[in-house]
Amino acid sequence: MFAAVSRTMLAEIRNTYGPVESATTVLSHSQVVQARTGEARLHFLPLFVETLRQFPAAAAIQVGYDQGDYFIVRVLGDDLKRRFEAPAGAVYVADDIDAATHRFRRWFYDATLQPLETRELPLSDYDPRTRPWYQAGMASASAAATAPYVFFFMAQVGVTLARSSQDRHAVVATDLTLANLSGTLAALRLTPSTEALLLDSGGVIAWSGKAAPLIQQADGKIRRRSMGELDHPAFAALATGASPAGWLVHRAKLSLGADDSSELVVAIPEADLLSDLRQRRTRLLAVSFVLLALLVPVVWMLANRVSQPLRDLHGAIARVGEGDFDFHLPEIRSRDEVGGLNLALRAMRQSLKQHIDKLAAATATRERLESELDIARRIQMGLVPGDGRLSKSFGAARLFARLIPARAVGGDLYDVIELPDARLFIGVGDVSDKGIPAALFMSRAVTLAKTLVPKTRDLAELLSELNRLLSADNAQCMFITLFCAIVDPRSGLVRYACAGHNPPVHVGMDGARLLPVEAGPPLGLFDGSSYTEATFQLGNGEHLVLYTDGITEAFDAERHEFTEERLVSVLNRMGAGRSAEALGTAVLDEVSSFAGAEPQSDDITVLVLGRT
Repeated sequence: MFAAVSRTMLAEIRNTYGPVESATTVLSHSQVVQARTGEARLHFLPLFVETLRQFPAAAAIQVGYDQGDYFIVRVLGDDLKRRFEAPAGAVYVADDIDAATHRFRRWFYDATLQPLETRELPLSDYDPRTRPWYQAGMASASAAATAPYVFFFMAQVGVTLARSSQDRHAVVATDLTLANLSGTLAALRLTPSTEALLLDSGGVIAWSGKAAPLIQQADGKIRRRSMGELDHPAFAALATGASPAGWLVHRAKLSLGADDSSELVVAIPEADLLSDLRQRRTRLLAVSFVLLALLVPVVWMLANRVSQPLRDLHGAIARVGEGDFDFHLPEIRSRDEVGGLNLALRAMRQSLKQHIDKLAAATATRERLESELDIARRIQMGLVPGDGRLSKSFGAARLFARLIPARAVGGDLYDVIELPDARLFIGVGDVSDKGIPAALFMSRAVTLAKTLVPKTRDLAELLSELNRLLSADNAQCMFITLFCAIVDPRSGLVRYACAGHNPPVHVGMDGARLLPVEAGPPLGLFDGSSYTEATFQLGNGEHLVLYTDGITEAFDAERHEFTEERLVSVLNRMGAGRSAEALGTAVLDEVSSFAGAEPQSDDITVLVLGRT
């Protein structure tokens, strides 16, 4: 109910403001804003009068000019006729002030706009440019409204809507009385004793009572009443900050012009709304008590008849929690929902027993498979030096390696073989798949490499022979990429060859860079493939970093790859002066930090060889 009053009041304000605002805007685009004499402005008198006739709430239309001229047309009410000593039959009055000469003239007109009298008035120092409506219009790009105030000549509360001309040399304004709002508030009474009040920080704007919202003071000036001066018990209590006893009060903010403190207050006596409700509540409580007294025994009998079979079923299936899946169910006594539940529980009992048996068998199978996978993982890790965690010195070389499978077993590999002449064979490879098939193919490749490396001095021949052996009987078309090198730690000479693998990173004294590699095809796909051997010099304190694509193709949460560029950037930041362990650990930590909570998508292998 309170919301309805607020909505109606807002609609009334909009219905009053909206058309007048549009009319004021139209006048601000007319030629009256260009008129520079009183006679020129009088030519627009019919336009002003027609606007006042269309909108009864509009009391006057005025124009203020940037040089100080002022022109206003008013509707003559009884108070204005008396104040202006208007001639008989006068309905409209027009005033014009010439700022340059201070000349003040007034014209009276009848209802047909026939002139009745012209007067020369005493010199006036009135300057429209100092008035709030003029300043509001100039400050706004659209129509602006002042806060409610007292119209002195009409002794009414109203607002002024103002709009500047396009060239900003004049402001057209319409005085809008708010007296009709009091009638609206009175018409919106929810009960005969309801009172509604519209006020702002300056006092009462309108209210539904009989007392006028204005008071004439001893000095003759007129001011608006405060809420406490309305001689109403609810509003008097609200004015002191107290809550009025016996009244329901609703307060809502309403926007009236520039003043955002306007407020609608509605007060309703509690007795008006609640007396009938209390009587109905008493009768309802009495009837409810009688019905409750009659229904309790009947409901108890019906509930017991329905719930007893359910209690029997509950007692039977409660034994499931104790692990008894052969629980006894009561006999089926009816074909209703309880009987259907009994049948469903019998079917569930049988299905549950079968499911438990299957679950036990599946659990045993899974545990056996996990045990076998754990054995397979340990066997696979045993095929690479250090069981997948290597940190060791080989003469003038220091080597660090880590292999982290994405699953229990994987397809990555690395190998370090000491040759009889103190040189080292190192290699890192990646099988084309993951899981058990890749682990088996990886095991075959490592076994062949350990057999061939001691017999081969040419890496190109080594890769060709490995390719031939892995291609044989490879119906699954699996393959492996491999980078291998023979390093002489004493001289720093590195001979290397590549079979489709990622290029390693050379961490030198002048920074980290990808080593130029002429990569041949992966091993195991095409019999007869050829490979190329190349050399480069590894200086003292420098490192060679080998890795698999599990590092460069690691993904973060947004599916961005780690990339070779990021790897080179990490190693470049670390520099050649670090140990092989520090470089390898930094790479692994950076990949882990990059991936965050994302699961590992591929096997990860890194091998760092540093010349000490």
